[in-house]
Order: sequence, then structure tokens, then C-alpha cells
Amino acid sequence: MAYRINIISNEIVFLTLIRNFIKKIELDIQISETDSLNMLYKELKENSFDLIIVDGNFSENSAIDLIHTIRFKLKTFTPIWFFTVIQTPEYYKKTLQVGANVIIERPFDPIEIASQIHGFLTKKVTEKN
Repeated sequence: MAYRINIISNEIVFLTLIRNFIKKIELDIQISETDSLNMLYKELKENSFDLIIVDGNFSENSAIDLIHTIRFKLKTFTPIWFFTVIQTPEYYKKTLQVGANVIIERPFDPIEIASQIHGFLTKKVTEKN
């Protein structure tokens, strides 16, 4: 079974880091990379994903607005993992309110994140069966 992950970022370092460590997971994973809002709308309307990763430094729109758009305008219920620098407790709370499922604070350990993604995806399949 192939897993599908969408990474939303327009920062090459973040994309490369996440992509390279996810590819080391011993699962069949298809990765889509989205670097603009227009591309995001197209991707989410045409495809279903097991996980969406949002880079908090996405420069085309505020990350909180982006997550809100994914959840409420595009009505996407795929789990969202949000990578950001936590600014205040209010920011953290707002991010959860707009629909982030997991918030990962920068800097992060990419090996640990890849392991968490592996665990999440394999658990998701186990729950489906």
C-alpha cells in the first residue's frame, strides 16, 4: 500500500530535509510538494493524502490562515502536522483551533520526525483494518 504525503513549503531547505528523511522510512510513500496556494488548491482537490505537512515559514500566506483554508474552505480532514517556532501560548492555541493535529517546534530532529511519521502511517493502516 502506498502512503501519500503532501509537503507545503516554498523553502528548499525544509523541503529537502523532510523529503530526504521521509524517503529513508521503509514504507512505500509518495510525496507531493506544494509551493504555492494555486498548486495547493489543485493538489487537495485532485488527490487524497494520508498526511499533510505544513511549513510554518510558508511565505505566500500566514501558516495559520493556510491551515484554516485547508480545514474549512477546502474541507480537508487529513491530519496536518505543523512545523513552526512557537511564538506565544496564544499562537499555539490558535494553531490547534484552526486545525493542526500535531505541532512540531523548530528546531527539530529529522530522524525523530521520520520515525514519528512511520509510526503514524503504520498505526493509521492498522486502525483501518
